[in-house]
Amino acid sequence: MLKRLKRWCLPASILMLASLIITPKAVTGESAQAFRQQNGLLAYAPPGWFLEGYFIARERNPGYVFGPVQDFVRAMGGKTIWLIEDVELKRVERASIDGESPEYSLFLEIVSPERTEYWVFVVLPHESAQAWFDARRAYHGRKAKGYYGKTQSELERALSQGLKIKAELRFFIEKGDINLESPEGAIMTRYKFQPVFDLSAGRWLGSAAKTK
Repeated sequence: MLKRLKRWCLPASILMLASLIITPKAVTGESAQAFRQQNGLLAYAPPGWFLEGYFIARERNPGYVFGPVQDFVRAMGGKTIWLIEDVELKRVERASIDGESPEYSLFLEIVSPERTEYWVFVVLPHESAQAWFDARRAYHGRKAKGYYGKTQSELERALSQGLKIKAELRFFIEKGDINLESPEGAIMTRYKFQPVFDLSAGRWLGSAAKTK
């Protein structure tokens, strides 16, 4: 009887362990699908210049430039896919017909057995810091100078050194809620994704500096 019990316990324990390994993936996948449906998110292929470009990770007074965007995606690991809101896609398509290149938001979905995250980027089509600032001024009016004047001059200096800043990482979503932590700090401390350029000092950093 004891031998039969031992023979039964071994496969039972293996099945239990397998269920613990498999279940998080299934739950994570269902959660991601539900989030997409609730927010009208569709799969989207971003332009190459966006993926190859660099990004800032703070809306006001960013300290650093990171990237390229495609390097950030690889560093995050997990299963990744770019998504766009259905209404946003229609807006971008209408602007394209009119020959315009607007700013618009993209969601980077990252699914792993441990978690599902969404990193929300703003695509920046601007070729100069002045064009970037003009887009801020169109929204904030006279307040834009106080909010973004310092950043504009820092971006001008960065662009003059060959940086093509094509995105802003605006915020990230965990467990369905917007995390109030600054993305700039989170990707450096929690995810060890380090910047390539110091905006305040106006210089390249680390290995990026060695290649210039």
